[in-house]
Amino acid sequence: MNGDDRTLLLDLENLLGNVRQRPRPLRARLEAVLAAAGQIHHAVAAYALPDSDTIDPLASMLAELRIGPLRVLPGADAAEHALLAHARYVHTEGGRIFVVGSADGRFAELAELGRVELVVWEGQPVAAKLTKVVHDIHRLPRRPAGTPTEDTAEEPKPVPSAPQVLAEPPQDGPRPTGRLLAALVTGIGIAAGQRLFDALLPRPKR
Repeated sequence: MNGDDRTLLLDLENLLGNVRQRPRPLRARLEAVLAAAGQIHHAVAAYALPDSDTIDPLASMLAELRIGPLRVLPGADAAEHALLAHARYVHTEGGRIFVVGSADGRFAELAELGRVELVVWEGQPVAAKLTKVVHDIHRLPRRPAGTPTEDTAEEPKPVPSAPQVLAEPPQDGPRPTGRLLAALVTGIGIAAGQRLFDALLPRPKR
């Protein structure tokens, strides 16, 4: 590494509060931090998760964004210790510029290794001893452009319902065809009865 190479150190708990955010808002915030950091040699992010969390989707997202994941066990200042250890390694390799995504006062120690810059959110309070040693502070809007609301789930698309087929209303009597047939049969029956009646009864003599 060269002395003007810049290393981005992200303390995710301090920068994001909750690392178990939904993927879309988390990605938007990380991309905003990367954009604010500018040209960097590499980036690492430290965060704490217990060993019981065998599935770590955050590590996959960080790798996709080309941020080295430094997962540590939960503990006091565990993430800060991991980032400071990485900064000391960078220093031995020649790096002298550190861009820190955190407002924690522990990172004031980086002043012994070189130049310190901060990337924090608007209104985020920065530890006094850290403020004294930083050379520049990049403040980002709390909700970067394009960041979706965390508690807003995508509305499911309505499933088109099958067209309803209305049943024919029940008929009170026979259908038109049935009525016509019934009338025809009735007429034939009356005519036949009339002929039989005429044949049986004698006609009056004139």
